[in-house]
Amino acid sequence: MLSSGLRPLFLLLTALELSWSLTDEEKRIILDEHNKYRSQVSPPAVDMLKMSWDTELAAFAQAYAEKCIWDHNKERGRRGENLFAMAPTLDLEFAVEDWNAEEKFYNLTTSTCISGQMCGHYTQVVWASTHLIGCGSKFCEKIDGIETEDMYLLVCNYYPP
Repeated sequence: MLSSGLRPLFLLLTALELSWSLTDEEKRIILDEHNKYRSQVSPPAVDMLKMSWDTELAAFAQAYAEKCIWDHNKERGRRGENLFAMAPTLDLEFAVEDWNAEEKFYNLTTSTCISGQMCGHYTQVVWASTHLIGCGSKFCEKIDGIETEDMYLLVCNYYPP
């Protein structure tokens, strides 16, 4: 038995850290959904890379999710980012589907969004050269920037953006 008390503290921190992380199954769902939509791009991209999970991006995304802010991380540097909030549960398949649904607002000919519409979440999901993703989630009693309370916040970071 340790008399310093460090071991129990370490175990507590390890348990807390694990509770904040996405499970392997959740990571697989996020990856599979991204790769599914990337494979459905029409016309097909000749240089589309398959997405892989990146633990550094995931840690960065998790740290930002912990802040419960509904705004893009201004310190994300050269990382792409998608945000999603949902209650009462977090449906990861629906989150990626929602981002991909912006496809209808993307003009492939001009590589721009239709005026007045958002399509940046879609383009981030299907950007051909993007091949790394990492996400984090947090149940937030209050998300700064959203009036609804008790929601899950999902943050996904991408590289290259």
